[in-house]
Amino acid sequence: MLNWHGHWALVTGSSSGIGREFAVQLAAAGMNLVLVARRKDRLDALASSLQSAHQVQCAVIPSDLSQPGAAVAIREQVETRGAKVRLLVNNAAEGRWGRFERTDGDVYARLVQLDNAAVVALCREFFDQLRSFSGAAVINVSSQAALQPMPFMAVYGASKAFVQSFSLALYEEWKKYGIHVQTLIPGPTETEFDGKAGAYASTVSQRGSAADVVKASLSQLGRDRPVVSSVGGIGRQRLLSGIIPPKRMVKEVAKMFRPPDER
Repeated sequence: MLNWHGHWALVTGSSSGIGREFAVQLAAAGMNLVLVARRKDRLDALASSLQSAHQVQCAVIPSDLSQPGAAVAIREQVETRGAKVRLLVNNAAEGRWGRFERTDGDVYARLVQLDNAAVVALCREFFDQLRSFSGAAVINVSSQAALQPMPFMAVYGASKAFVQSFSLALYEEWKKYGIHVQTLIPGPTETEFDGKAGAYASTVSQRGSAADVVKASLSQLGRDRPVVSSVGGIGRQRLLSGIIPPKRMVKEVAKMFRPPDER
């Protein structure tokens, strides 16, 4: 990250969790930051802390990425401030646990807009800025949920499968421009995500730290690795999802995430 010192990184969902940790570690590496999330008070506090600790510049852009047009507005504000993004971190996302039909349709519409449409829009809006550098990068945060269908987290799992496919395709397309696209697969992580998603007790009980997820990502940023994970066993998980019959696969995953009132 030494040659990125003084350049700008844009991090979505930077008010908490993995996004906040990206901001912390990138600032420690000397990168200036565009902090994007809905909660302005948290962004302001984080910006003040990072500016004081690392003497970096921080631009705070409160934005709800579940709203169409948000990416264009963010790009315009970045340009107005005279910044140029060399690293784009698409981290903001939300999910929903439970039976598909028990959640209102507008919740799913918001989820798809945030988890998928906003990722596509931000990559497209910042393409010209990214390609202006001899080397630039995009980190799209995926999930282990992308590696097989997810009964009782059906829309979230599908949304992350979209991120996975889109990011890997873009990795190949954008090589010619010197833009590296990394797909980051965190393991279960201690963040606010589960609480907001209506999580209940499941067989997934152990969770790692956001700091470890970000360290895994940034440690591989200078290498030509399209997929990076903070946990082991991803290769085995991908292999099994490809060879186990779908009927058995979804049945086994369902056992892990079935609502307590149906067990």
